Amino acid sequence: MKENPLLPDRQSPNAKSFRVLFLYPNIQMSALAPQGIAYLSAVLRQNGFVVDIFDTTFYTSDLTSDTNNEKVYLSIVRPFNWDEKGITPQPGDMLYDFAQKIEEFQPDLLAISVVESTWCIADIMLQNLPRRIRTIVGGVFPTYAPEIVIAHPNVDYLCRGEGELALLSLCTALADGKDTTALPNVWAKIDGTVHRNPLGSTLTLDDLPLPDWSLFEEKSLYRPMQGHVYKTIGVETQRGCPYKCTYCNSPANNELYRNQKVGAFYRKKSIARIAQELSRVVDMYSPELIYFVVDTFLAMSDRELAEFSEMYQDFKIPFWMNTRAETMTPWRAEQLEKMNCLRVNIGIEHGNDAYRNKMLLRTVSSERMLEAFQACSGRSFVCVANSIIGFPDETRDLVFDTIEFNRRLPRDIEASGAFIFTPFHGTHLREVAVARGYLDPATICASNVTRGSLLHMPTLSPEELLGLCRVFSFYVKMEKERWPEIRLAESNTAEGERKFKELRDEFVERYRNSTINPKEATGVYTSLE
Repeated sequence: MKENPLLPDRQSPNAKSFRVLFLYPNIQMSALAPQGIAYLSAVLRQNGFVVDIFDTTFYTSDLTSDTNNEKVYLSIVRPFNWDEKGITPQPGDMLYDFAQKIEEFQPDLLAISVVESTWCIADIMLQNLPRRIRTIVGGVFPTYAPEIVIAHPNVDYLCRGEGELALLSLCTALADGKDTTALPNVWAKIDGTVHRNPLGSTLTLDDLPLPDWSLFEEKSLYRPMQGHVYKTIGVETQRGCPYKCTYCNSPANNELYRNQKVGAFYRKKSIARIAQELSRVVDMYSPELIYFVVDTFLAMSDRELAEFSEMYQDFKIPFWMNTRAETMTPWRAEQLEKMNCLRVNIGIEHGNDAYRNKMLLRTVSSERMLEAFQACSGRSFVCVANSIIGFPDETRDLVFDTIEFNRRLPRDIEASGAFIFTPFHGTHLREVAVARGYLDPATICASNVTRGSLLHMPTLSPEELLGLCRVFSFYVKMEKERWPEIRLAESNTAEGERKFKELRDEFVERYRNSTINPKEATGVYTSLE
């Protein structure tokens, strides 16, 4: 039996002449080098294949702009300056440069990693290929909308679920001229026939090679956070999530793998492996920030956290992480301080207990959530509270339940405003929205169409939700006597815009010297942070 399934018994003798070009069709300036591609590159390189990447992140193109945020919210992004790290937008025409890259690199396979919001970018780039190239598309979107992806005339293969073994198997088969119609996790479109293969067994995360960050340009390793630009490396400590939230597609991964009986999708790396990875990135890249790419970072026992904390105190690199209220206690907050945590995001999602339990399958009580935020209050790290509005059948009164809950938080918790619910493929609430007639089942949640809500509900219109979103933290932080004028600022009228700008300027000035991030405190999220 092989010690490592990612090192086959016989490597392809043709690997060194087989070239794979990764395409990362990213929203512009949404900077964090993708860990998934870093793993895939490491797997291919350790098996002798030649790889390169075309990354759209730093191109200022209409194709990659996030119109949801730029046109409405960019004026209140917390100020930061890319120049402090010498980072500038990529000059030139993105589609032209992509064509040139293909002509120069001469790939045998184009490998594209997409989420639903970036599929529209990949679609246009595929339509503008300078010549026909064998193409595989992987990521969350092809996993849960495979028929859409495989129907594209310039897509030959797609990967459902994990891609490390799947991409290696495909490249080996193509390099050796072997059959590609029966590879686990891979759908193959050959002569118009689609071969829909089941999933293969999951990997032990410790078997993965260390991610290959050398694939990316130096500037791809920088990311804005808390008003500064940090050299940032993503680190995966777990894959998947043990919870069942209906607005997220992580639970669908667990269900997909369980139904096909190929192993548990939710897995953890050993502490020793994480320490090895951290040592490597410190030696090679000297990161200023670690970004833990994990759905629920603190989904671990106290014993595991104690071991992790002891290990990480040898590094003490500032870090960001996301977790849930159920996982936070005063002792755990103390451990985060010892580890030199910079920022913790905790999801509230909804302030009404009954709605949160029934519709979102989040059984945590409001009192338990308050305890979690109180445990984080007064700490050396920033704690951010996230909310979502615009769920199916939500009313204005329910939105104000969430606002009222945010008003109960300790004053030093950053009330980050609200996301508007996006019905991504693979989420249970997308199915609910379609079944109730609120969403066209053909809708793709692309970055250029998600301004406001995609749901058309009798209870709240997309326009109402957009207005509520942009003044969310005015309602949270300002006195209730101001609520009538805040409501005026919700409207998309000349008077509403005037009032919004007036309140925004007052709000920013009011909290300029506090711990509150003006951008986050006005319900605004952009691709920049």
